Amino acid sequence: MGTSSGFAVVDFETTGLSAARGDRAIEVGIVQVAPDGTIEDQAETLIHVERDLGLQSLHHINAAELMHAPDFAGIARRFAKLLEHRVFVAHNAAFDSSFLANEYARLGYRIPVNDVNTVCTLKLARRILGVGALAKCCAMCGIDNADAHSALSDAQATAELLGIFLAEDPGWDAWSRSMQDAAESTWPDIREEEHAWLPRRSHESSSEAQEAMLGGTLHSSVEHSLSALIARRCPEDSPVEASSETVSSYTRLLNASLTNGRLSEHDGIALANLSCELRLSQHQCARIHESYVLEVAQALWEDGVPAKDDLDALAKIGQALSVRPSIIEQATRIDTNEDLTSAISVITHAVDHAANAYHRLTLAEGDRLALTGSMSRRRSEWEEILRALGIAPQSAVTKATRVLVAADPDTESTKARKARAYQIPIVDEPWLERAVSNGIDASIAD
Repeated sequence: MGTSSGFAVVDFETTGLSAARGDRAIEVGIVQVAPDGTIEDQAETLIHVERDLGLQSLHHINAAELMHAPDFAGIARRFAKLLEHRVFVAHNAAFDSSFLANEYARLGYRIPVNDVNTVCTLKLARRILGVGALAKCCAMCGIDNADAHSALSDAQATAELLGIFLAEDPGWDAWSRSMQDAAESTWPDIREEEHAWLPRRSHESSSEAQEAMLGGTLHSSVEHSLSALIARRCPEDSPVEASSETVSSYTRLLNASLTNGRLSEHDGIALANLSCELRLSQHQCARIHESYVLEVAQALWEDGVPAKDDLDALAKIGQALSVRPSIIEQATRIDTNEDLTSAISVITHAVDHAANAYHRLTLAEGDRLALTGSMSRRRSEWEEILRALGIAPQSAVTKATRVLVAADPDTESTKARKARAYQIPIVDEPWLERAVSNGIDASIAD
């Protein structure tokens, strides 16, 4: 007969409440606890999924972070090793065990964890403390859970709660029964290749120490700025001048990528890949970016002195493109339009090819628009507003869709993936709010 190693306290952050209805795990935290309640080790990772992320205001995970995270297949083998011969514990074990079982089932594995052979601290709390919610349990027991709704923080708080319950009734026969079941359980041989685990960016420094204890592999921090992406793909300079057609091709995608006034990680990767395909150098890309920022500034001046918010947004675009501070200064802190015209003439070669790169269009009556993700307004409310303005809301993205409004522009929902394939602009909800407040008169790049 085997011996249980103790407990594995697990918490998932998910896209929704039901694994059976297609919701997915997007983050996991696991804390290993000895049979006497001593906390031993811990680990965490984000989990990449190709769908919208649900209520992001709750879990605070954005799609850009998940782009670089392993999918569940990539963590399945190591995760199984961390769980094997340990009692599965969670605050609402039925919920977390259902997501665990569902993720492994998607890979074709049946695991020895279910809502019967687990320990649920939610049920124990109701019996022992008279309350159930993890926040209330923490308050009653003096447990710090400052990063609530982060998987590892919730798992840590649950592990501390488990330790209190173990000390409260160490002779409870359910402890020994569950540990015996865990010791005798057999996990399948997970064949999927292991990938590096990736914590939230806000957790990376503390996770390095945790990974050293566990002997695991931590996803290394990689700079994902556009300039860094281009530097990994393109030479520093080129003896061949970029043709007008080449620069125009790159500028068109650049313009479309900045529809939302920001550069999503998907767009950054697409631009870097295109710069490589077009055989542009890092220097040529930098000059195109500088030209673009100055052209946008010139377009802003066409309607008179630009508003401070517009210039602040332009400065952020310049920063996203790693444009030299002196160029951003010229574009955003000018006295007259003539000063800007003079500034543009300073940038040569790429400017000539990329001139008139920036265009404004507005949503117009009859345009078709799709929405994806959980927004601050309900979907039905947005659809009613759009119909009143003569905009046709669509349930799916087609080639006729004018723009896709996403709760998170980096989302990998089916609609977003189709929009990128069709080169349809993806904007966020604040952009749509501005469009509506302006009488469907928000500028978008074309």
